[in-house]
Amino acid sequence: MTSRTHTRLKMMRFNATRMTASRAGLVLMAAVAVTQLQGCFVLGAAAVGGTALVATDRRTAGAQLEDQTIQFKAQTQIDNALRGNGNVNVNSYNQQVLITGQVPTEAYKQQVQQIVSSIPNVKSVLNALVVGPNSTLSEQAHDTLITSLVRASFIDDKQLYSQAFKITTSEGVVYLMGIVTQDEADQAAAVASGVSGVKKVVTMFNIITPQQLQDMYSGTAKTPITPQGTPPTSPASP
Repeated sequence: MTSRTHTRLKMMRFNATRMTASRAGLVLMAAVAVTQLQGCFVLGAAAVGGTALVATDRRTAGAQLEDQTIQFKAQTQIDNALRGNGNVNVNSYNQQVLITGQVPTEAYKQQVQQIVSSIPNVKSVLNALVVGPNSTLSEQAHDTLITSLVRASFIDDKQLYSQAFKITTSEGVVYLMGIVTQDEADQAAAVASGVSGVKKVVTMFNIITPQQLQDMYSGTAKTPITPQGTPPTSPASP
């Protein structure tokens, strides 16, 4: 083998090595790119998931748990005390408690009030119990229908986020609870009032500013979203 041929062979091997290294580099870069893209997708999914959790309910997780605890304790104690006398329902939102239904006497109504007021962490109580006979199954079904119609109306309204509201209907009276801005509160009350079968709308909102709402969704809120809010704007009447 001549020296010239030997030199050519060395150059061919060197070029082959460079090509292999180059391909390896491209493969490595592609792998890194795919990994980075996958990372972006994972982060994106996490971000979307996180937003969905926030968007579902404007209360903090702790506030939701507290409301569930209040409802359970109140309902259990009321059922034990009344022993089947009456039909009482308890709803808690941001530690504001709404009591609806019927009881046979004023004494029972006051007893229920005392039970709920004595439960730890209850901030306020709206006792909307009616003294009289229990509602019939037909009347209860009608209330359920009204609640569904109000919810559907909120979903259709582009100015409202329906999941920000807790809706309860008793004897045709609609009770709205939630953490909302004043504009949302006014719009929700107006929309609910226009639903067929609604006799009256009672609001029990925690009013926040548009900036607080923006901070809530951007994750920059400096304090837990448990604002002081405002008392019910229109008291319920039996």
